[in-house]
Amino acid sequence: MKVLLLGVTGNVGSRMLPALLARNHRVVAYVRTPSKIPSEAKSKLDAIITGSATDSEAIKAAIISHNCDAVVNAAGVAAITRFHSQGDFSTIFAAVVKAAREAGRERGGAPIRCWLMSGFGILDSPKKPYTMADYIPMFPAHKPNYMLIKSQPVEELAWSLFCATQMFPKYDTPRYPADTDAASNLVAKADAPPAWTEKFRGVPLIGDYLNVMAQSQSYFSVLENCVDFVAADLEMGLRSEWIGKRVGVREKSKVKAM
Repeated sequence: MKVLLLGVTGNVGSRMLPALLARNHRVVAYVRTPSKIPSEAKSKLDAIITGSATDSEAIKAAIISHNCDAVVNAAGVAAITRFHSQGDFSTIFAAVVKAAREAGRERGGAPIRCWLMSGFGILDSPKKPYTMADYIPMFPAHKPNYMLIKSQPVEELAWSLFCATQMFPKYDTPRYPADTDAASNLVAKADAPPAWTEKFRGVPLIGDYLNVMAQSQSYFSVLENCVDFVAADLEMGLRSEWIGKRVGVREKSKVKAM
């Protein structure tokens, strides 16, 4: 696919680029400061568009003018708590959603495939209707972002949310070429954490809280595995099983044999 990538100079985006290229996607970088893109990365891009990630009209124009099939948003950083400065993370999220949906409408035909970074907190907890964030109230921006995206018909925007906890890079710097089997190190599930157990749920009164607290840190992931998961899924195009879903992942090495 031809992919518009936002956030290419950041921690996630800089590793998303080699993952996309390794899967033979063509990449157009949308970036505020092109000079921050390493020369090795620049030489592999189809194009570089200079613009703000909060400018939905400019993002839409980039999608249409470069005939992109997909958008991957890795721009912005979510604040840890509501007491921290919220920055522009949600503004970027809303701008990308608006741009991708409108670009699909104006271009006609198939909707834009769109992957956006989100968080573990919006995944369903074992006790409905609660989410993980009801037990661990961190990264509050993810909830309104989810409320926005789930209101978008998948017939008009083929969206997915990548809902990891913390992602730690395996390597200090992005690798070219990236490994194309990294995604196989993960298990994934729609809308809830994969391979979750009933541990401690039987404890009176606080069992559900203990259940979440005891397991959440075991969902930390390797960043390179996560970006390859997204790149691999984009090979499926609009046949992806993850369209319209929140996607939780876990390292296979942390899943106990059943």
